[in-house]
Amino acid sequence: MTDFFDIQRFGRLLRAHWAESWREYVWFAGVLVGLDLVVMVLTVSLDGFRSNYQFTYGGQAFWYMTGLWGSALIFAWRHFKYLQNPGACLIALMRPGSVFEKWLMAFLMIGILYPLAYSLLYVAIHYPVVQLAKAVTASMTVCEHCEKDFRFFFPFVTTSNAKGVDETHLTQAFSFLLLSFAQALVAGGAVYFRRSPVLRTVLATFFLGILTLLMGIAPQTGIFMRDYRYTEDYIYTPMEYALSIGLWAGVPVLLWIALYFHIREREVA
Repeated sequence: MTDFFDIQRFGRLLRAHWAESWREYVWFAGVLVGLDLVVMVLTVSLDGFRSNYQFTYGGQAFWYMTGLWGSALIFAWRHFKYLQNPGACLIALMRPGSVFEKWLMAFLMIGILYPLAYSLLYVAIHYPVVQLAKAVTASMTVCEHCEKDFRFFFPFVTTSNAKGVDETHLTQAFSFLLLSFAQALVAGGAVYFRRSPVLRTVLATFFLGILTLLMGIAPQTGIFMRDYRYTEDYIYTPMEYALSIGLWAGVPVLLWIALYFHIREREVA
C-alpha cells in the first residue's frame, strides 16, 4: 500500500506544494478581500444605509454564495495551471508522490480547505460590518417602523427562521453539492483538455448545466428544489428519495473519481 499512499510522502508533497504556492495564495486572498471591500464601499456609497439589504440575512447569503462560487471555481482552475506550461508540468508530475496522493491533495485544497478558508475570511470581514450596519440602521428615524433581519449569516449555522426549523438547510446542501460538482468539473477540464482547456470546459459545463437544470425541476429528482412550482406539492416515494439523493450526491463523486484518472493519464503520457 505504500506505493498507493504513504502518509510521510504525502506530508512532504503538501509541504512542497505550500512552499511553492503560499505567495500565490496570499495574493489570491488579497485580491479577493480587495474586491469584496470595493463592492461593499460602492453599495454603501450608492445606497447609504437606507435599505441595507446587502447586510441583512438574505443579502449576506447572496453575497457569501456569489463570492464562494466565483472564487472557488477560479481557485480550482489555478490549482492545475502548471499543466499549461510544459516545463512546469513535467516538474510537477515528476514530484515524488503517487497519483492518489496528488489527487487527494487537489481534493483537500479545492474541495475542503478553500471553502473553509473563504468562510473564515468572510466572517472576519463581514461580521463587524454587519454589526455596524445594524447599529446605524437602528439609529435612523427612517426605520422606526421597519424590521430588518441583521442576524449574521453562516451556512448550516444560522437559520433563516429565528423561531423555527430552518427550511433552507436543504437548499444550502444542494448549493454545496453543485459547487463540488462544478469544482470537480473545472479541475477535470484543466487536467484533461490539452488544447483550449478553458473553452472546452466552459462548453462542457454549459451542456451539463442544462442537463442538471432539467433534472433539478423534474419531480422525481427534485427534492432539493421544493420551492419550484412543479415539485413543491409532489409526494415522494422512498425509491424517488433514494434516486434523487443518489443522483445529486453521486455526480460530484463520479467527477472527482474522473479527476483521479485524468491525473493518472497525464502522468503516464
